[in-house]
Amino acid sequence: MFIYSIIVGFTVLSSAAASLAIFSWANFIEPNQLKISRLIWKLPKKYAYLHGLRIVHISDLHFQKSMPNRFLKKISKKIASLSPDILIFSGDFICRSQLEHRGRLEAFLNSLHAPLGIYASLGNHDYQEYVSRNIQGNIDIIPRSKSQSLRRAYVSITQGLFGSNHYRFAEGLQQQAPHTELMHLLKNTPVRLLHNESYQIPDMINIVGLGDLFTKQFHPQHAFTNYNPTLPGIILSHNPDTAYSLENYPGDFIFSGHTHGSQIWFPWPKIANKTLSKISGLENPHLVRGLFLLSEGKKQLYVNRGLGGLKRLRFLSPPEICLLRCIYEH
Repeated sequence: MFIYSIIVGFTVLSSAAASLAIFSWANFIEPNQLKISRLIWKLPKKYAYLHGLRIVHISDLHFQKSMPNRFLKKISKKIASLSPDILIFSGDFICRSQLEHRGRLEAFLNSLHAPLGIYASLGNHDYQEYVSRNIQGNIDIIPRSKSQSLRRAYVSITQGLFGSNHYRFAEGLQQQAPHTELMHLLKNTPVRLLHNESYQIPDMINIVGLGDLFTKQFHPQHAFTNYNPTLPGIILSHNPDTAYSLENYPGDFIFSGHTHGSQIWFPWPKIANKTLSKISGLENPHLVRGLFLLSEGKKQLYVNRGLGGLKRLRFLSPPEICLLRCIYEH
């Protein structure tokens, strides 16, 4: 009996210690561990002139007052160490449509540099009203308070596991305007916002920025109006569920975010990751993170794990900076 009590006690203490270690790691360590993902774009001969070009992609900063300055400096230094020619950002500058500590965000964006420019699209947190799934599971304007966060999380999980992730827009939801204060802030930084528009770096490449899907601002028919079909193209679209709608438009690489790579991930078993993908809220839950081929391999999609989140909680899904190297092999 004594030995049994010792075994039980040891098991309980070990479990408690392991739980505390995982909790501490997920809350205080991994959210600050920036990881670099590296991709290679194997160029066809007609785009050989891009050989050596370096494009860095970031997403989902979700800047809020609780984000440490040391983490912002770490992001800036990591990006600089990669020597990007072009820096792209696929949305969610802020969190819940609230611009907090404006000066800190502006200083961070002004610390970023890329000789051929910094380009960005908007995410669903970057409009006048925050739009996401409500407590009924419909896409709608969400109150900026955190009072419904747990209820919405519960609905998202149950809907993903047992229901349909098909997007249902709330009756009466209108197209949302970009966040006014954020727009003013961006004008004081080197970031060029592309909101349903194309921009050409002369004789080099198109960069296209789409509006967000949830805010009813996703308008590719407008975004590609000035696209130069003789040049390759990079497309920024916050929500990866838009990728299949872009298959018949020009462009070579789509960069998205939105999912935060699930924030919690497991290397095994596969069923665990399938479950986590389902509760991401995507209509196409397999697009939760990583690289995908579209249009029979003619187009690629990369879904970034992002830098922040509504909660800075991560487990085996660290914040990410992605480097795309353009390589032409004879």
